[in-house]
Amino acid sequence: MGWALGDRGAATARVLQQQLPPSASAAHIEYCTDHHRPYLAVLAGRRHTVGKAHTHHIESLNNKLRCYLARLRRKTHAYSKSAQALRDALLFIWRRKFGAVLQTQVGCIESTRLWDEPVQIPI
Repeated sequence: MGWALGDRGAATARVLQQQLPPSASAAHIEYCTDHHRPYLAVLAGRRHTVGKAHTHHIESLNNKLRCYLARLRRKTHAYSKSAQALRDALLFIWRRKFGAVLQTQVGCIESTRLWDEPVQIPI
């Protein structure tokens, strides 16, 4: 799974695009998104299904993250003043709640879960 820290604009969608496997080797993968326009451009030429009915799994994960991290909810006393603080909080939750060991490096995050091979995620 890839992730990017940013707004819902085209630049953040391009960061996600860099994490996708090449089209030829991912012919069996189907991507499901909502009707957000930047995803349409990023996933052009891939198996892509658009609709809220197919995004329940990731929306459930996002809901859990908002539950664990108040800074992902509306701006209250618990908000991040910097993107780095938010990234560090997300890395902590991924480690504690989801079993992912994420290590920050220059320009990327290395993700290793107990059942996966190491994965490089550009940031």
